[in-house]
Amino acid sequence: MRVYFRHILVLVLCALIAGCMPNTENAPRTKFAVMGEFEGMSGDTVFLKLVKDNGYEFIDSAIVDANGCFSLEGGIAGPDFYILHFASDDSKQITLIPDTAQVVEIKGRAADFPDCYEVEGSPESESVCQLVHRMCRTRNVLDSLGRIFRTNIDSPDLADIKGRLDSVYSITCKEQRTFSENFLKSHPDALAQIVCLSQYIAPKMPVFDPSKDFDIYNNVSERLSARFPDHLQTRKLVSYVEKMRLSKGVGTLTQGKVSKGDIAPDIALRSIKGDTVRLSSLKGKYILLDFWASWSDVSKINTENLNKIYWKYRYNNFVVYQVALEEKSDDWKNGLKAQKIPWVSVSDLKLWNSSAAETYGVRALPASFLIGPDFKVLGVNLSAEELDDKLLQLVGKPIKRSLDSIKVTK
Repeated sequence: MRVYFRHILVLVLCALIAGCMPNTENAPRTKFAVMGEFEGMSGDTVFLKLVKDNGYEFIDSAIVDANGCFSLEGGIAGPDFYILHFASDDSKQITLIPDTAQVVEIKGRAADFPDCYEVEGSPESESVCQLVHRMCRTRNVLDSLGRIFRTNIDSPDLADIKGRLDSVYSITCKEQRTFSENFLKSHPDALAQIVCLSQYIAPKMPVFDPSKDFDIYNNVSERLSARFPDHLQTRKLVSYVEKMRLSKGVGTLTQGKVSKGDIAPDIALRSIKGDTVRLSSLKGKYILLDFWASWSDVSKINTENLNKIYWKYRYNNFVVYQVALEEKSDDWKNGLKAQKIPWVSVSDLKLWNSSAAETYGVRALPASFLIGPDFKVLGVNLSAEELDDKLLQLVGKPIKRSLDSIKVTK
């Protein structure tokens, strides 16, 4: 029985995540080509589609000639996810991740498509092919185990046979998991990691379970956001990981470096104006140390809520000291402007390698620490409602000034 590889791929993430992404249609685009040769596909039509935010964008199509050959072409501004399929069966698909000016050569046979094919000219596409081949091997083994079980269904030794089959089944699944883990380690900067995260051994049996493997998803998200911060699929993965954490209550302090009751470690980083601002310079006030990033959708939502709380308690000895986990000063500056951030914002432009993030053990967003006038940590990762309630207890009812009243009446 032939095993059909279901290309869940990045679309699993796409189906679960929503959000607006930056417009890249006006970015400089360079042509790339896909040259194919598929035995047994003569006369069929082949399609190339770009994976978009909510579906696909048609790029090119061609009729497969008598020798099984075809050529496709597209414009690209950087590596991106494409789907190649034939009109005879659009459920069978191959994922390609071409980059600028690449000629991707792909070969296969109708009888094996899409479980087995070869690709050259695109390292990312070759990595995806490697993942497909390894999963095909795993599924072939599991399929053979199923055939053996069905053949012996009436055997008096069925219990012993099932025991041995279960053992092989377990070993095979563990080997697939080990392969996938090693793939992530050996391809730390590859977009193909998203494919690896999305593979299923069988229906309802992912290689990496989002409910159990948060750290793996988070690590890939961090690595890809550092290399491809503006890439559509990277941003989707980052948002997905953030929603996973929020829905499951996974803490951001995986190393547990700073907890409630600790004395807050000092931070000294440059502000957007270029001057060095120490966290300790705010000692004597109630400080919310907040970690933020312009590329983080959850950070944006969190900052909108924090803005309301800041303006509510700004005359009650409450301040915000925000660390921006950024790499480019322009992204940082534009993010501050877009969100109209009024408080202190500092950064060393090292993303997750920020000295502040390392000091406080922050490995995911959002992350925050409420610090008292004596510099003791009073709360960690408080929600907007919890922070509001806590401040009401600590500093009393919000103080109103005449300017605020005038502002409201206007």
